[in-house]
Amino acid sequence: MFEVIVVIAVGYIVWKLLGQNTPKPTSWDDSVQDSPKREGNYGTNCSNHTNIKIEHKKHSHLATENERKLYFALQKALPSEYIIHSQVSLMALVTPVDFKNNSRTWAKRMDFVITDKATKILAVIELDDSTHRWKKRQERDQYVNEALYGHHKLIRFNTKHFYEPSEVAAVLERETEIRCNKFEEIYAS
Repeated sequence: MFEVIVVIAVGYIVWKLLGQNTPKPTSWDDSVQDSPKREGNYGTNCSNHTNIKIEHKKHSHLATENERKLYFALQKALPSEYIIHSQVSLMALVTPVDFKNNSRTWAKRMDFVITDKATKILAVIELDDSTHRWKKRQERDQYVNEALYGHHKLIRFNTKHFYEPSEVAAVLERETEIRCNKFEEIYAS
């Protein structure tokens, strides 16, 4: 067993010594092969990058089509004194007391957060679609519920094809201290 440890230690030392002779890139542009040169000073003095090129694809919106429908209803329901934020990290709302749980909290995003103009958090809104019936998603929802409990008001809306602004306003006024726009009741004769 002692011999194995010695071989590993010697191998590590040799690897570190050989790694010292490898020239380090001086900027991000130097470290990414075959990337187009950009104007400006991008990423100079970065030392924790590699030559691995990771492909990405563009998203056109922060929210899904159904989330945008709720967003538009929220816009109509809320007066201009409120701000609607989309795709907010749970970590921006609460921080675990024990640092080891940070990554679990950091990875979750809330569909919407309503604040006043001074960014005071007034409500957190989640839109529950069919994926919220999945076991993993239910575990995630339970974590979010527990994380926000006693800190911020969480309101869950079930997914619909259309969100009536007056109905959204009624829920917000019933569940929070938010005062929404008034809507005339229209009754069929």
